[in-house]
Amino acid sequence: MGVLYEKIQFSKELKRQIIIRQLLDAGIREHDGKHVSELDYYTLRHVLAMQKLKL
Repeated sequence: MGVLYEKIQFSKELKRQIIIRQLLDAGIREHDGKHVSELDYYTLRHVLAMQKLKL
């Protein structure tokens, strides 16, 4: 069971890092006074969705 948990956590972190890279590539470095690398996955997803809507 521990291996499955580790794989899921790794997958979530990988998704988080991909979103961070997309935001940085789009020129977004901060949200609500925090650097994007400090944000949780769901906040990052929201910021990315809002950025895509603006295009």
